[in-house]
Amino acid sequence: MHYMLSLTGLPVPESIEGMVSGHVFRYGWRMERDPRNIDYKVLTMVINITVTTPYDDRQEIDQAISESTSSALTRFTPASKDAIQRLEKVRFDHDDQCKCMICLEEFSIGIETMRMPCGHSYHEECIVKWLETSHVCPLCRYEMPCVCVDTS
Repeated sequence: MHYMLSLTGLPVPESIEGMVSGHVFRYGWRMERDPRNIDYKVLTMVINITVTTPYDDRQEIDQAISESTSSALTRFTPASKDAIQRLEKVRFDHDDQCKCMICLEEFSIGIETMRMPCGHSYHEECIVKWLETSHVCPLCRYEMPCVCVDTS
């Protein structure tokens, strides 16, 4: 068994070898005792061993951190006052989104909400306050026209 597992090229801890050997032995013993196999002198057993190597996701994590920090200034750029004023006001209908995803309060039927161009609706005061800080939709990151910030 150790030889078969060592062919994978990975170190074989004794605990894994013992566990695999135990399973193979118990299965072989059950095969031998099975009444359907009483007339056979040789029983064939096929063992498939799947080896999964540890996944190293450090590079992906570093890339995600780099992307999020490089775009942090973009996300916290306020939307333009004109873009905020042009948001559509819509009466809440029970078939629509059921709560404001900024304050997490349920919408009351008939309440007036503000709809972003992406289609997401929020309480007026919630979305206005949000867009005064960030020009992206809190749910889908749709980018609204924003205030130009001089970075020099």
